Amino acid sequence: MGGSPLTLDQIWSATSTFTVKWSEGIESNKAHRVLHYLLCRLYDTGRGNLINAHLTLAQTTLSKKLSISRQWVGELVSRLDREGWIEHSSEKLPDGTNGSTVWRAGRMLKRLLVMLLKSRQRKTPVSKPAKSRWHFSPRELEKRSFLSSARKKSC
Repeated sequence: MGGSPLTLDQIWSATSTFTVKWSEGIESNKAHRVLHYLLCRLYDTGRGNLINAHLTLAQTTLSKKLSISRQWVGELVSRLDREGWIEHSSEKLPDGTNGSTVWRAGRMLKRLLVMLLKSRQRKTPVSKPAKSRWHFSPRELEKRSFLSSARKKSC
């Protein structure tokens, strides 16, 4: 993608805005808490590259970290996955239970990241003016012309 990486603040702010605009069913603060927590962890794991980052974390651990019941975390994760903000999968263990969940950025989050990166690329550096010195007081020539025009008006 080139350029400087996006900061976590930029991604956080954009996800707060666009989850409400682009998705239905994840307007609740708890859905945002789950998404933001996963964003922080994915950002840390991927060292700023969320598109290719993946994180292994059990949903039970996630529920304890966020002080949300395990069942409710499962519902919120399903909503986030259904809307495309995250992807998650877990393998079946030999005893029939699920193992730790592997988390990745979903298609909507990737769309948002690409949009943010492209908006940064379009910005062109500001060119300096030909004369970078500022003159806060009028020059001698300007003073003379102002005084002569003032004299002509008074006559």
